[in-house]
Amino acid sequence: MVSPYERYSSGLATRFGRGFLFPLLKILLIAFLLYLFISRLFITSFQVDSGSMQPGLEPKDRLLVSTLVYGGRIPFLGQLRLPALRPPARGEVVVLQSPAYVRPAFPWSALEPVVRFLSLQRGSVVRDHTGRLTPRYMIKRVIAVPGDTVRLSQYVAYIKTAGSADFVPEQELLGSAYAIRTEKLPDGWSEEMPFSGGLEPLTLGAGQYFVLGDNRPDSSDSRSWGPVESDRFLGKAVFRYWPAARGGRL
Repeated sequence: MVSPYERYSSGLATRFGRGFLFPLLKILLIAFLLYLFISRLFITSFQVDSGSMQPGLEPKDRLLVSTLVYGGRIPFLGQLRLPALRPPARGEVVVLQSPAYVRPAFPWSALEPVVRFLSLQRGSVVRDHTGRLTPRYMIKRVIAVPGDTVRLSQYVAYIKTAGSADFVPEQELLGSAYAIRTEKLPDGWSEEMPFSGGLEPLTLGAGQYFVLGDNRPDSSDSRSWGPVESDRFLGKAVFRYWPAARGGRL
């Protein structure tokens, strides 16, 4: 025989599930779907985690990134994207997929957006061989576009556009007011060595972009892993909203 207390407890649990838990799960599901569609198709938030874009961007800066401009990815359809509004341009600050990131297999690939949503985009199911978190995205500046020839000397990029005979310093061609950080190479360290300030002329093919960090001595970029394809770009960084004292358009 079931006691009145047991009947009351069972009824209370049922009412709690129907009156609180189920509506909460619905709200979370709707919020997750909205987050997924908005962040994939229109705009998302990104936190700078390294000093590779100093002095313009500092670690912990938070940015709004337009995923629409280069073609947002359609949720649940793999890597299928909307048509881009325009291609990436020289001088733009972009968020792109890290070359160290390897897309996990199912079911981890399905769990990845859920983990990122619940952790406010700080968590991930992807780890390296040591068990450390593998960042999915990084932030860099587009220096050269398809058809350009780019070379570096003393950490400064010189660009020869398609059909031109002369190399032009990056800031003269890009027309963007940004500062780059450079350092004198140590004695005996030639510009041909890895992570140095020099690079022999490199001509970009169709769909290829050359990206660099503004903090040239402390940035992993196209000098070490080569040009990137436009489908690696998540979007264009458009606005810094935190810290508020340094907020503004990029």
